[in-house]
Amino acid sequence: MKLLLVEPSILLRERLAAMLSSLHGVEIVEIAALESASRAMRGVQPEVVVMGAQKPDEGGLEELARARFECPSACMIVVSSYSPEVYRKRWLQAGADHFYDLSAQIDLLLNTVTRYS
Repeated sequence: MKLLLVEPSILLRERLAAMLSSLHGVEIVEIAALESASRAMRGVQPEVVVMGAQKPDEGGLEELARARFECPSACMIVVSSYSPEVYRKRWLQAGADHFYDLSAQIDLLLNTVTRYS
């Protein structure tokens, strides 16, 4: 299974990649720039996209919508340590299938990716 990991922070991206790569059969493609997500979607054609985001008003909602358009069947997962309910709802309304708080829901992220692998 191909997984596209989009996270601007190299430290967080490396940690997420290490955790996700421990899952059987997961091939991870990493990119740093949120703006590159839709282009990467065309090239990679992932089954799962894990997108790190701080706040949806920083261009992330538009990038999520573009990524959803490029690969409508992919499972879109947004992860963030900034997760007030109002932001969670905005991400889900913009096309995310799941939104997980990195400080408390890593196990849910791993379980969701496992279901798709």
